[in-house]
Amino acid sequence: MNERGDGAATGQRGGGIAGQPSSRTAWISGARNWWLPGFSLVLVTALIVWRWDSAGPGILALLILPGIVATLSSVRVIAGQAGVRVGLGRWGWPAKVVDYADIASAAVEQISPASVGGWGYRVKRGTTVVMVCGGECLVLDLRNGKRLAVSCRDAGTGAAFVNRFLTRG
Repeated sequence: MNERGDGAATGQRGGGIAGQPSSRTAWISGARNWWLPGFSLVLVTALIVWRWDSAGPGILALLILPGIVATLSSVRVIAGQAGVRVGLGRWGWPAKVVDYADIASAAVEQISPASVGGWGYRVKRGTTVVMVCGGECLVLDLRNGKRLAVSCRDAGTGAAFVNRFLTRG
């Protein structure tokens, strides 16, 4: 892990087998929103305490809400030999894999949660957005005319990595 928390290769050459230069074979990044799961836990706790007497077993259904929010408050993006994998939550599941054959190009965009309807998994007019935090997003323009945007650190490096893979064909 480097100082920013990105794992895997850092794009530096050297250190290969028997002194041979090595090159990057994967780019891994992601983003995490720390306050969203905490806020949901506090809100659910307050609702349960406030309505405990009058609510029936349905109030227990609220207990799954922090788990759902925790899953949607972090994302991990892996671009490697098999394509681009976008996984939600701590364990990277559920995940969506986009094959390089389906990607036309990759770019970086600054996207705010307000512009896409808030945090979480959003689908709006042919664009799927995994919005964990506002700011830098890796945007994949797909060959079918749709787009996939994902909040992540160092999206510029990820876009360059994906575009390099696309030019190799």
